[in-house]
Amino acid sequence: MSEQPKKIRKKLLNKTLSAANKALEVAEDLVDMAQDTAKSVVDAASDTARNTLQFTADSAQTLVQLAGGGAKMTAQLASDTAKAASQLAQEAALQMAQNYFSKTTLTIAVSESQLNKQLRKMIESHDYIDFIKVDCERDRLIVSLDGHYQRLICTLSLYFDVLECKVSHQEQFLMLRHVNTNIDTQLRQARSLTNFALRRAARTTSFVLKRLPEKVDPVSFFLSRVDGFSQEGPYLWRVALHKNLLIELLQNRSWIVEKLLSLTDLSVIPGLSLLLDSEDMLLKLANQFEIRSLRVMPNRLDLLVGINT
Repeated sequence: MSEQPKKIRKKLLNKTLSAANKALEVAEDLVDMAQDTAKSVVDAASDTARNTLQFTADSAQTLVQLAGGGAKMTAQLASDTAKAASQLAQEAALQMAQNYFSKTTLTIAVSESQLNKQLRKMIESHDYIDFIKVDCERDRLIVSLDGHYQRLICTLSLYFDVLECKVSHQEQFLMLRHVNTNIDTQLRQARSLTNFALRRAARTTSFVLKRLPEKVDPVSFFLSRVDGFSQEGPYLWRVALHKNLLIELLQNRSWIVEKLLSLTDLSVIPGLSLLLDSEDMLLKLANQFEIRSLRVMPNRLDLLVGINT
């Protein structure tokens, strides 16, 4: 073969390889473009989907919050309305109970044990009285008292008729008439009182008077030193309740609350059944009561309380 045809074939082969390479490059570029386009489309679609989902989720959450807020608001309004209605009903019940007790009274019993507990608080710092106890009979008080002065020890039983009981804004007192006294005395750390006459003498008033300062009556010596007790005249004693702890006992509102709670027939007192459901309203009613009268009865004090409108 001649040299000339070989050169021509080589030249054609080179052109063909060059064209093939270019075609390959173009093909690769087209593939890359297609991939980038596809990725962009996928990314755009993904972003759109995510945005759509986020928007949907946010909208749903907003709707849920609005619905929840509406439900809470509705519940709060219902609760406030119920509270307002309940308060109005209790206020009306309080007014009905006030009107009822302005025309009638409630009897509160203060027992002897409660009275004696208060009396013992009154003599805790007393110089000469060591013990005191009161027994209640109908319109009568019996006071048992243990006292001392130096070596002299006295046990007194004092009988008082209750003439008047006054408990109001202006006056709070008892008027008592001293009707009888029993005295038993002895000398502390003295020689044994074996002599009958000496023991008998120790029970007489004169024996006691000689040993008390200023030779005063033993009843006056002990009682006049108790806050609120004062002698008004021969055998007459006045007990100023507001000057000692007795008025604190008598005006204790817990007696009234306990009495109201213990009533069995609530229908008798208008509005009371509603007030019993509220401790505040019940105490508000009890705080309006005042003592109208006081009576000494067997084993107790009877307080008649009512409301002044």
